[in-house]
Amino acid sequence: MTPAQAWTVVPFRDMSVDLLRGLAIAIMVGANLIPFLLAPPAPFLLRVVASVAAPLFIFLSGMMVALSFRLKKHTFSYFLLRGGFVILLGALLDLLTRGMVPFLDFDVLYLIGISLPIAYLFLNLNLRKRVLVLLSIVAMTPFAQVFFGYSGLPLSVPVIPVLYGSVLPSVTDILRQWLIEGWFPIFPWLVIALIGAHAGTFRWQENGIRSFADRLMALLGGGALVIGGALFWYVLPGSPLTPHGYVELFYPPTLEFLLFITGLTFCLFSAADFLVTSRWHFWPLQVLGQCSLAIYSIHTIIIELCIQPLQLQVPLPLYLAGYFIFITLMIGIACMIRSIRLRLKHPPFIIRVLIGS
Repeated sequence: MTPAQAWTVVPFRDMSVDLLRGLAIAIMVGANLIPFLLAPPAPFLLRVVASVAAPLFIFLSGMMVALSFRLKKHTFSYFLLRGGFVILLGALLDLLTRGMVPFLDFDVLYLIGISLPIAYLFLNLNLRKRVLVLLSIVAMTPFAQVFFGYSGLPLSVPVIPVLYGSVLPSVTDILRQWLIEGWFPIFPWLVIALIGAHAGTFRWQENGIRSFADRLMALLGGGALVIGGALFWYVLPGSPLTPHGYVELFYPPTLEFLLFITGLTFCLFSAADFLVTSRWHFWPLQVLGQCSLAIYSIHTIIIELCIQPLQLQVPLPLYLAGYFIFITLMIGIACMIRSIRLRLKHPPFIIRVLIGS
């Protein structure tokens, strides 16, 4: 892999990461609109595209641990604090926008929050132990899915009945959500974050950024993409569920899908490293990517409080028009956040985590 040159003009600002993170958020906005706006069934191609967002977001969150770990020299307490803030944000979104008891269904922010300190510990291991950890998670996943079962209905408990005395789920039920049956359970989604963390150790060196736009990375990523895709769609055809109307193809998250999405992620990285050195401009996605956590939170609030109560079910052309309006609004908000961030010389920790630094 060869070092990148002119596109690292901002210290520790990897423009390809911003581009891919913005792409993940842009796709996630559309995917999270589907249950509340699009009349079923969703076209298969739309389901495939929707399935890219969350894995890419998780991979990049793990990757950023490597940057902070190797170049910024942050300690375990930093990642514990940062992860705790992300989990708290997820809990507040559950509580205040959905009216649900937090810490139950294990949404993507819970997984990312837990993965940050774990990724730090993972990076302190040597290569052999890292491989052992990854293989252990991969090997345990199908057994855990069989042992615990997978219903495809993440646990959601409204707050109001609980306040009036309804019984909360048992600790065993909650643990099952965290481990295997929530939206993004630890088995197997943690492995995506850890692969991202490991990839970050190759990308960010003391002397700069290494480009993934080379033949070896394209071969490895493309091979995983083709083999994983073949296993998922042809050799081991499954019947992905659509819990609560969400149409991503990772319910349940099978190992062949994870192989496919890991290969696709590396292919996207290779493409992004090539594109940021070209004459093409992707500033809307890059701006989205620079404040991805804030945009994730804002779009969740708008969907849950403004769009979901309308109970709309529109055909695909109207859905696409609605998505275009929504993502344009999110890009506008991201530009405003970027303007504010550039004026803050020494923002507090919470502001840096939420709107980027």
